[in-house]
Parts: sequence; C-alpha cells; structure tokens
Amino acid sequence: MATKSGTNATVKVAETVTVLNLANWSFTDEREALKAPVFGEGFNKVHGMGTRNISGSVSGYLDIDDATGQAILVAAYEGGTTVSGFRLCLDTTPNYYHSSGTDDNDGVFITSYNVSAAQNEVIPVEFNFEVSGDWEQTA
Repeated sequence: MATKSGTNATVKVAETVTVLNLANWSFTDEREALKAPVFGEGFNKVHGMGTRNISGSVSGYLDIDDATGQAILVAAYEGGTTVSGFRLCLDTTPNYYHSSGTDDNDGVFITSYNVSAAQNEVIPVEFNFEVSGDWEQTA
C-alpha cells in the first residue's frame, strides 16, 4: 500500500495559484441512503443512494498579504460567489477538485471564514466550504 505524507499538500485557486500559509485541509463526501420502510417489516429497504453532499475546510495562518490566495477565498465568501479552480492537492498534482459545470451555481462556495487572535500566537484562519456540482478525485 502506498502512503503519502501531508508535508507537500497544498490548496490551489484559479487551478494553479497556491494559497499561502495553509497547514490543513479536509473534506467529507457523503450520501444518504434512500429508504422506504413499510408496515409489518422490521427493517428498512434501501432503494439507492441520494445525492452527494460534499463539504470541507482549509486552515492555517492568516496572511493578509496573500492577494492571490487567501484574499480570493475571503472575496468569494463576502460576495457569495464560487472559488474558481479550487483544488486540494496531496503533492504537486490536484487530487480532489471541482470540475467545471454548465450551471451558474456549480462551484465551491466558502460558507464560513474564521479568524481569532491570542497573545504570543500566530493568528489562525479557517475557511469552510461546500461543493455544488461535480467533485473529481484523481487520488
């Protein structure tokens, strides 16, 4: 089994621009089972799977000078728009990403943006996201 280290992981926007000073990313891809229980049976009948619900977060340290990375995520959050070319990479290759769709609502939406400060600590930042449309995996 081939394993990987997160050392070279990155988050990209506009397909090739690395967002600076991020240290963690994660996502969850889940589906609900379509169930139809009927009277008299002690179990659910699963009739298939529902639509995918994909969400996640990226976090690290606030970099107010990262005009092509963190600022893009903040602008997407503030404007309620999608992040163009959003990529989660294990190394130099995009392993998880939103593929272009034809619907205006296809994309990665930043659903929250969190910053906190404490004395004698680097200021952390976290962006949570949800995916609308196709989510591709190459890993």
